[in-house]
Order: sequence, then C-alpha cells, then structure tokens
Amino acid sequence: MNPFDDGLVLAQAFGAVMTRDLAIAVERTVAKRNYRLFYNPMWGYLGDRTPGPPGTFYYSASNPLTYFWNVFDQVLLRPGLMNTLIDLQILDTDGQTPLLTKTGKPRKSEVSDHLPILFRLDI
Repeated sequence: MNPFDDGLVLAQAFGAVMTRDLAIAVERTVAKRNYRLFYNPMWGYLGDRTPGPPGTFYYSASNPLTYFWNVFDQVLLRPGLMNTLIDLQILDTDGQTPLLTKTGKPRKSEVSDHLPILFRLDI
C-alpha cells in the first residue's frame, strides 16, 4: 500500500498520519470510538523533492491510473517513538552495487523490484 491508501489511513486500520503534529494527538475519535494513531514518515518520500529515489517500487502500466513510483514499504511509529527517528532513507545502493538502472528504475531482474529502506531510532 501507498501511504495514502485506505488500509494505512483508515481509523479502523492503521490510522497512520502524515505529520508529527497530527500524530501527537495519539488518538482520534470516529463515531464515538477512539482509535490510536501511527506516524508515517514515508509520506515525505513521495516524489523527487527529497534525496534518493522518488519511491520504493516502480510500476509502469498502460492503465488510465498509474502512479509509476510508489512507496509500498513503510515505517510506522507510535507517537511515543516518533521523536526517536534520527534517520530514514530509501536506498539506491547496498554500498557496492547500484540498485537502480542507468535510467533510475529498480534493477528488478538482477536485484529486487523493491528498494530497501533504512531507518535508525535513538532509543
């Protein structure tokens, strides 16, 4: 799922929100029922305005609705842990081997169709 898909954002599912300010509420009420929240920092990795690849999975289809780059790989943190996140990256190399082709797409036939994410928590 992408960060904006129902299974991640619905209160009855993960309830993952895009900003620390939203997550700090810890929970939200829907139809008189409280649901706990997650902070999902992966929202910030949609597109090319961040260092590194513009997503973790590339899919080009001839469908009318195609996102091309997706962020299917997630890091979800409860509000009590979100300030411990000190590093988050979508990797384009394993340190020796490039994970992207020369055209910037994942080397799915040689490596993987998903790019790995690296995150560090200071706990």
